Amino acid sequence: MTTKITSANVDNTIPSSTDVDGNNFNISLLGFKIAVNEGLTVFNLADGVVDEFNDESGIDESEGSNDIYDNVSDFYNNFASRPVSAGFSVRGVTDPASAPGGTSEGVSTNNLSSGQLGSFTVPDALTSANVYMWGTGGGGGGTKDGGFVTNGGGGGFVSGTVAVTPGQSLYVMVSDGVSHDEPSGGTSGTGDGNDRGRSGGGLSYLGTLDAPQFTESAPTDTPGIYMIAGGGGGAGSNPSNPGAPNSGGGGGGGLTGLAGGGFPSAPRTQTSANSGNGGGGDQEQGGQGGSPGGNPGTFLIGGNGGGSHGGGGGGYYGGGAASGSLSQEKGGGGGSSYYGNPNVSSASTTASGNRSSGGNASPFYPSATLDPGFQQNPGVERSPETGVGDGGKSSNPGNTQNSNRGGSGYVLINGTKGTGSNSASIVSNSFTASSEPSTARIVVFEENVDTPTLNTDIIARVSRDGGATYSDATLSDAGYVTGSSGQRILTGTVDVSGQPTGTSMRWKLDLANNEIKVHGVSLQWG
Repeated sequence: MTTKITSANVDNTIPSSTDVDGNNFNISLLGFKIAVNEGLTVFNLADGVVDEFNDESGIDESEGSNDIYDNVSDFYNNFASRPVSAGFSVRGVTDPASAPGGTSEGVSTNNLSSGQLGSFTVPDALTSANVYMWGTGGGGGGTKDGGFVTNGGGGGFVSGTVAVTPGQSLYVMVSDGVSHDEPSGGTSGTGDGNDRGRSGGGLSYLGTLDAPQFTESAPTDTPGIYMIAGGGGGAGSNPSNPGAPNSGGGGGGGLTGLAGGGFPSAPRTQTSANSGNGGGGDQEQGGQGGSPGGNPGTFLIGGNGGGSHGGGGGGYYGGGAASGSLSQEKGGGGGSSYYGNPNVSSASTTASGNRSSGGNASPFYPSATLDPGFQQNPGVERSPETGVGDGGKSSNPGNTQNSNRGGSGYVLINGTKGTGSNSASIVSNSFTASSEPSTARIVVFEENVDTPTLNTDIIARVSRDGGATYSDATLSDAGYVTGSSGQRILTGTVDVSGQPTGTSMRWKLDLANNEIKVHGVSLQWG
């Protein structure tokens, strides 16, 4: 005798709703196994197959249509669409773009160390993704009381639609905003200013390369680079000098980064090196180094600054570093963004005209987790963290030894997986019976998402001639429904003796109208 399990006789006093859901599913799974065994005893069926879905090995995808397999929770269904959202950051970013019911499946690591690669494995049924990328802001400089503000340049912003293939691996890199005495390194694409000059911001990267070549040579791996958001240039700084109005870092690109120089009331609009400030990188070459002697930017890397001057921001081509006498305070140039890969469409990029990120107008502009514990000198707290991709602020007057990191980079991948259809067919592989069967029994472990009607919205069919001929089984609810979860066991028997002679057994489920999840199917015969 089977008993329908309901919320009245399931112990739902367990504190965690996750535990309750897990128990409900386990009870349903047990019911599925009992119903399978029941076929061998009550119906005296000779043999059969049981497929509790753990992968797609038992399904013939060439025979089915619109059947979507969830490789995280292991079920097939006929959903119209489902959002996918994955954000990559350095120090924890709240992602407001994740839609209710969305999944971040395929993500290896969300929070990355600066310059570390994370990966995104494209889920089944996802063929395009909308990507939003913020480059890292350049570091802000220190000033003296009454000195000019020497902010770092904001990071650039780029967005576009990327054509993807299920199972494909995309790699993601983001960088942390750094100050003058912290490591930057080529792997994060960060130019670094020495002494009191501040580091440029690192690039953000998306592509198929799991080890981009950060070299000073011409690019050889561009086909593997999908998109890059350029970093902002670092501000110049010299606490012994009250500051100068042309010492801020240049904004990241845009297809061209901006040159260093200017301050909040005078947006930086130049791209070429000027008055000792570093120039912005573009699509063909790194930004010019400030004169005299400033290091230029190179492919992916910003130039290293010297003295009190700012380093260039990383980018497709990095910004140039500033140069000049130690009494001057010059800013590094911003790196360029990139979206020229043929797999990218509907792309656009926005340069940072000043300290603010080029992407601060995006509806997905996230807010970064603050890092108040950073101290450049004992007892001297730095100012609060800036927003994602924003250039670092100059230190408050009087805190001459203190400077701000730029806001860290961020990459957001959004997409919708699904076929846009609620009609689907799931067809099994062929299984060989030891003798020609006349009767078959199908058991389905099914879960309602909507409210399907048996034998209308879910129809079970059985074939003994390899799928050339099918006979319908009349499904009934065998119980084991756990509370309001919608999980249930469906059973049906069918006479296949009227089909053409054969021992090649298949089952087929036709789903329509209402969303349904199928966790497992058993076919028995005799």
